Amino acid sequence: MNRVKSKGKISKAAWIIISLLFLLTVISNADKAIIGFASVPIIKELGLSPEQWGFVGSIFFFLYSISAVLVGALADKIGTKKVIAGMAAIWALVQLATVFVSSYSWLLVTRLILGAGEGPSYSLAMTAAAKALPKEKLGIGLTLVSIGGPLGVAISAPVLMNIILTYGWRAGFIVTGVIGVVWIVLWLWLSKEHKNVQIENPTAKESSNVSFLEPETKFTSVLFSKNFILVALCGFATYWSFTIGLNWLPNYLQNVRKLSPDTLKIVVALPWILITLSQITFSSISDRLFAKTKSVVKGRVFVLGPVMLTGAFCYFFGTMFSSNFIAIALLSLGLTFGCITLVLGPAILVELIPKKHNGKIQGWFMAITSLGGIVGPYATGYLIQHSANPGLGFQHSFQATAVVLLVFGGLVWAAVRPKKAVNTSNVLVSKNAQVD
Repeated sequence: MNRVKSKGKISKAAWIIISLLFLLTVISNADKAIIGFASVPIIKELGLSPEQWGFVGSIFFFLYSISAVLVGALADKIGTKKVIAGMAAIWALVQLATVFVSSYSWLLVTRLILGAGEGPSYSLAMTAAAKALPKEKLGIGLTLVSIGGPLGVAISAPVLMNIILTYGWRAGFIVTGVIGVVWIVLWLWLSKEHKNVQIENPTAKESSNVSFLEPETKFTSVLFSKNFILVALCGFATYWSFTIGLNWLPNYLQNVRKLSPDTLKIVVALPWILITLSQITFSSISDRLFAKTKSVVKGRVFVLGPVMLTGAFCYFFGTMFSSNFIAIALLSLGLTFGCITLVLGPAILVELIPKKHNGKIQGWFMAITSLGGIVGPYATGYLIQHSANPGLGFQHSFQATAVVLLVFGGLVWAAVRPKKAVNTSNVLVSKNAQVD
C-alpha cells in the first residue's frame, strides 16, 4: 500500500512515522548535548585538560561513520523497526552507565559506544522519511524530522542544566537514560514495519511519454562524483560547527563570558531554538522555489550556499565583540546557519542521485558528514590549550570553523549541478545508426 497520497499530500501512516522519528531525533540530540552541559563539572572532577576534553568530543564520532554505513545495510535485511529499537536501547544503557564514570578512560568508552549506537540514526530517519514523502514536500518533511535535533537540545537545555546545577551531572544522565527507555516502549507499541516500496510519483506517469532515460550508473561512480563529494563536504563543515556548539559553546559562555547560572540556563537553549526556526524557514523557502522553478539548483543549492556563508561570517566575528549580547547573538546565528545542510543536503541528494542508490548514499553522506565531528572538537581543544589564554583559543577555533563553512559552502554554491538527462529518442537514433 502506497503511503504517499497523490497531489503532494502526506498520508496518515506517514505522519505517524514522521512523528516517531521526530521524537527519536529529540532524544538522540539531547543525549549528545548533555555532555556539553555537564562539561564544567566533569572537567573539574576528572581533572581534564582542554585537549583531553576535545578528544572526549571527537571520540564520539570514531565509530559513528562506520556504523552509519553498516547498520544501514543491516536495516535492509532485518527491518528498520528492530534496528532503531536496538539503537535506542544502546543509547539508554550508555546514558545510565555514564553515571558510574570515575575516570577519563571510562568516559571515553561510554562516548565511543554511544557514538556507535547513534551513527546510523539520522540517515535511517532521513531515508525512512524520504520514502514516505512526495517530492514536493521533501524539504519541509525532512525538516520535521530534523528539527527534533535542535528542539531536543533547546527543550532539554534549561531542564538538564537545572538538574546538573542542582543535583549534579550524573542526575542528568539518569534522566536521559530513562526517557530513552520510555521512547523504546512507545516505538515498539505504535510503529509498524513497512516493506520497502517504490514511491510512486504522480507526475512520473504523466511524463512517462516524454522518453528520458536515467543512465545506468555504478554506485562507486556516484560515491566519487563531484556533486556527492561537495554536498558531503558541506555536511562535514556543518558537523564541525554542530559539534562545536554541543561540546564547547556552553563551556565558552560559562568560563570565558562568565555568564551566571541563571542566565546560562536560558542562553544555552537559544542557538537550538534558532536552528529549529531557521530550518523550517529555509526549507519552506527552498520547497517553494523548487516547486516554482523545478530546479534543484535554484530551489535547493542556491539556498544552501548563501546560508552557509552567512554562518561563516557570524562565526568569524562572534568573539571579537566585548558585548556578551552581540557575541551570543553572532555565535548563535553562526551555529544556526551552519546547520542547514542537515535538511537541504539530503533533499539535494535525493534529486541528484539515482533512486536505486539513494539509501546507500544517504548513509555515506552521514558517514562523511560525521567526520567533521571528529576533527572539530579536538581541533578546538588543541587551539584552546596551545593559545596564550582560553579566550584567544576560542576565538581562533570559532574562526577556523568559519573558514571551513566558507570554503565548503562556497564550493557547493558554485559547483553542484545536475547531470543532463539522456533523451531516449537520441539513444534509439544512435543505436539505429550503428545498425545501419
